[in-house]
Amino acid sequence: MKTKKNQKGFTLIELITVIMIIGILATILVPAVMNYAKKARITAAIADTKVVRSAIESSLINHLTEKNASNAFNKVLYLDQNPDKNKRDYEVVGVFTNVSWVIYRTNEGGKQGASQEVDRVIASAIDNAFTENWETGLKKNPMAYHTNSDNCEKFIQDQKTNFGLVVVYNRTGSIRMMQLYRKGILVTYLKGDYIVNTNDTAHFVGEGVWSTIYSDSGEEAPQEYSQINLANGQLKNGKLNRWY
Repeated sequence: MKTKKNQKGFTLIELITVIMIIGILATILVPAVMNYAKKARITAAIADTKVVRSAIESSLINHLTEKNASNAFNKVLYLDQNPDKNKRDYEVVGVFTNVSWVIYRTNEGGKQGASQEVDRVIASAIDNAFTENWETGLKKNPMAYHTNSDNCEKFIQDQKTNFGLVVVYNRTGSIRMMQLYRKGILVTYLKGDYIVNTNDTAHFVGEGVWSTIYSDSGEEAPQEYSQINLANGQLKNGKLNRWY
């Protein structure tokens, strides 16, 4: 005599219970997974910034030790915020940005001069540090993108590139400040700190005081950076002229 197979399936209540359990697990796990992925992206962005910084500093120090590159230092870094800009204490520094990169990657890169030579040293260091393609983009200074609306991501879109870079260096070859924006993350290096900004409105510091780099990222800024900012100008014949 044949026995009937048990064809009983899940009841509606059992299905609802399973769905509820899956929903609860998703509520717990999805944010955790997303948070882990975000942390991994941030860790990678900081690691990339460290690689770029190390490569640039190493190449710069070697170059500046061997050659006179005084013409490369023509940007004004204000060290205080005296209301009278003519009376502010300042340091003369060198700066490398996406504009320098465009010049390096186009025929203009063949120009001679101390400033162009230093630009080539920095760009070559980045080239050697990374195997990925850094798209040239258009000849526009990322420092002009320094507001919530004119931000890093808008720079990427407008300039048809995949990165934004600002490097401020002194006469010894040490980096005073560096901002690297890639893959939706802005990492700023300042005196041993790596400050990360993942906000949609993340922007380059421009003429703003450097303490805003911290506050924009939700961190407390060291007091000293409330006095320092890079002027929108460069020294030519002893006068401060527009730069970006």
